[in-house]
Amino acid sequence: MLDKFIPVLHNTNSSQRVADTARIAFGLGYKTLVISKAVGPAAQIGLPEAQKLAIRYNANIIFLSDLSEVIELLQPDVTLVVVPGKYGGANLSETLSKLSQRLSEIKKVLLVFGGSEPGLTQKEMKLGEVVHPDRVIEDIGTVGTVAITLYTVSQTIQTRQV
Repeated sequence: MLDKFIPVLHNTNSSQRVADTARIAFGLGYKTLVISKAVGPAAQIGLPEAQKLAIRYNANIIFLSDLSEVIELLQPDVTLVVVPGKYGGANLSETLSKLSQRLSEIKKVLLVFGGSEPGLTQKEMKLGEVVHPDRVIEDIGTVGTVAITLYTVSQTIQTRQV
């Protein structure tokens, strides 16, 4: 069931952030990762590194130019925009609990993370349902947010055997 969840790292110029996100996603068992709007070192160094990791983990990686394009092409049933709690949104665990009740009819869930400071714009946040990892109120950085969120999702899905 974890293959229904697709992490998306949007708008970054950090090659390290791209590589770390790929390492976390593939290491936790996610089969597809999307990187959108990678610029500068993220595009020149980070994307090739993420591609190598995808090959090692026998996973898929998709590079696109913008978040709206990701949503248009992948056509998810649910888009969760993940932000620190201080920016609002529902608790991730509560949202996952609601999703698990109808997961059999859901084909794709995007988990969108902002890859730069200060994160996602208001316009980008409106492209999905805003959620935050439980008890993560302050901004702990993209990699921390990605790690906690993807781990929470993987544990929730495995525990519920949905």
